[in-house]
Amino acid sequence: MKKLLVLLIACLALTVAACGDDDDDDGGDGAGTTTTEQTDTGAAPPADEGGGGGKAVTVDIPAIEFDPADVTVKAGTTITWTNSDDLPHTVTKEGGPGGDFDSGNLEPGDEFELTADVKGTVDYVCTIHPGQAGTFTVK
Repeated sequence: MKKLLVLLIACLALTVAACGDDDDDDGGDGAGTTTTEQTDTGAAPPADEGGGGGKAVTVDIPAIEFDPADVTVKAGTTITWTNSDDLPHTVTKEGGPGGDFDSGNLEPGDEFELTADVKGTVDYVCTIHPGQAGTFTVK
């Protein structure tokens, strides 16, 4: 039953996304964010608790989830979200310290990078798929 509900929500979200407007303004200030094409298809390294400043952390998007959903990093760490799903996703700030960010639609294989430099916990979501959420905490 849970799988059917997830499938139904995904289909509904795709239908809504396909009918949305083509406004390219992401509403964010874009500070500290970059979107690039995926260059490495290897497995993502684990996100270390307390990763070092300047160190990279990867969050995979294998389905309608962020994996890992919660990471803790040191200020200056670059977080990269990689869409390894067959569906588009977004990485959009919902709350917490620092500037707003929105990856825009990440198609399968796309990546979104952000340098985490403001201490505190940031909540983010996929605006396409209700319930797909994650956090990162900067120490």
